[in-house]
Amino acid sequence: MTRREAKAPPFHTARVDPSCAVNAPTLGIGDTERLRLSAVMLSAMTLTQRIDEVIASPAHHLLTDFFDPQGPFAGSTFDELGENPPESISPADLVAVSLLDVRFEPRAVRSLLDSDASKLSKLLIAIPADVDIWDAQDRDLDAAAELFRAIDAYAGVGETKASKLLARKRPRLLPVIDSVVRKGLPLGSEPARELRAALSDQCRRTALEALRPHGVSPLISTIRLLDAAVWMRYSQSRNAKRARRRAGI
Repeated sequence: MTRREAKAPPFHTARVDPSCAVNAPTLGIGDTERLRLSAVMLSAMTLTQRIDEVIASPAHHLLTDFFDPQGPFAGSTFDELGENPPESISPADLVAVSLLDVRFEPRAVRSLLDSDASKLSKLLIAIPADVDIWDAQDRDLDAAAELFRAIDAYAGVGETKASKLLARKRPRLLPVIDSVVRKGLPLGSEPARELRAALSDQCRRTALEALRPHGVSPLISTIRLLDAAVWMRYSQSRNAKRARRRAGI
């Protein structure tokens, strides 16, 4: 699927239970960390409003198109293609990431799969595979950030490619961050922590799960549903525009 510079389409009014409120984790930590967490929570107040707009009608129709196995989008294939060993990066992971319209340069591929494979595996093992983003501890996100920095340092990688690879490896914990997602959601310098705060509310997660099309595996994570909903709302690709027209927006 193509990820291009995005322009916001009109939204239907969000209908999420008004009792939903952001309950960011409270940590017994120092003043500097509390100030940082406060900034994350302030960002999340706007972020939750945008998420509520994104998951409003006709989001279900858009996600049905996105996950249609006969359709033009990556759908479930990004998560389900080939082998995805939790403790290492595999060739199938790089093929899966290419479905999101990115490719790794040959030098980066050799580092990921060969020369640095052992080092990257140790960093990957430190990131839990069975934790959802809203349940993540700071140490989980810190471990993910360390692996992100290692991958981001390779030639021609950057935030988009690194985040897509990490989203493939830890789909319950780590989001895709690219130009479309950043256009659609007001994310700052710590997107995983900001999304953790925004998705800490069970009502919002329930609304997201209600968008899951029939037949889509529960292995497709809640945060992956959000990524797909944002992309289908904001992508300027021909296929996404066509899907929005069919959905009436």
